[in-house]
Amino acid sequence: MASNCRPETVFESQTVDIQHCPDCQMIHLTMGSITIRMTEHHFSEFAKDISRGLFEFNTDSASQPGLRMMM
Repeated sequence: MASNCRPETVFESQTVDIQHCPDCQMIHLTMGSITIRMTEHHFSEFAKDISRGLFEFNTDSASQPGLRMMM
């Protein structure tokens, strides 16, 4: 994190903390002890990919009843 970096929380839950830093224009995605910094564009694309992956997972789970649903 840059010395002048002051991220502001955008969303927080039990599993994730999403912050945006207006100074460095980066998204800080924190999951437990792991923090990933990415550009706003990369974060947007990452969120789309996660959504698509969850959809595919749920679709596959519906055809395989033994798998646990994540939602």
